[in-house]
Amino acid sequence: MSYQTSMVAELRRATKDFSPEMIIGGGSFDLVYRGLLSNGMSVAVKKCNAVGFPDVRAIRAEEETLGKVQHPHVIKLLGHCQWNSTHLLFYEYYANSDLYSWLHDESRRWAVSSWETRFRIVKGVADGLAYLHGLDNPIIHRDIKSKNVILDSNFEPHIAHFGLARWMEASHTHVTTEPDGSVGYMPPEYMAGSNRATTKGDVYSFGILMLEIATRRRPSKLTTFDAQEMDVVEWVKMMVANYIVDPSNPILLVAADHLSQYFKIAWYCVINLPQYRPDMKWVVERLNEIH
Repeated sequence: MSYQTSMVAELRRATKDFSPEMIIGGGSFDLVYRGLLSNGMSVAVKKCNAVGFPDVRAIRAEEETLGKVQHPHVIKLLGHCQWNSTHLLFYEYYANSDLYSWLHDESRRWAVSSWETRFRIVKGVADGLAYLHGLDNPIIHRDIKSKNVILDSNFEPHIAHFGLARWMEASHTHVTTEPDGSVGYMPPEYMAGSNRATTKGDVYSFGILMLEIATRRRPSKLTTFDAQEMDVVEWVKMMVANYIVDPSNPILLVAADHLSQYFKIAWYCVINLPQYRPDMKWVVERLNEIH
């Protein structure tokens, strides 16, 4: 029996033949199932119905990037096989789903209510992103957001969903004809139509993620300050400038100098002009200086 045939059989058995009861997530062209392999390992199995070039390219991006990297804060791809026209990618399983749901689902907020937990998540994502950008051939993720950060049973973060990710050329850019990123996290240069993806685009998205984690404000939605609607970046700037902190937010319990350093790092990350943003190595170093 070939590897493809035996692996397909194993994944079908592990997911109870892709039973609906085993579904734990999904996207526009895939479903993700929890599975238990015969060796006792829990896995997440992404079942992709690739119907066009963008879908196939997303699958290849996952293989080409995740298949060649190893870091404690980057999701681990264990393998890939094909079943007729369906692609099956299987990953190490992490018990606690995505960060977005823990930040914004009222029934789950308690688990990431402490600033210590949220700050640890920020540092973990920063470490993982700095690793990707620091490779000999750096990887640009192109879609950093809370839905693409998966939490394990200890609430340690793992960067996931590399369908838009690309290896960076020697020029430190990647030319693309595809839209990069998600609403609210997308850097200004991408929104203006730039077809050159760079690590500095990831840095901007990470800065937005920092603000989202600190405030629990959805980056994709406008919020209000003094009867004016604004995005999360402007809202946080106004709140900080006016010495106002959301009373429902536990960052009230954090030392003022700690918060000041935290927001200063985020501000650098979300500078409009990419050439003035720091690299992720600098971000990690500054985060490690906060005590």
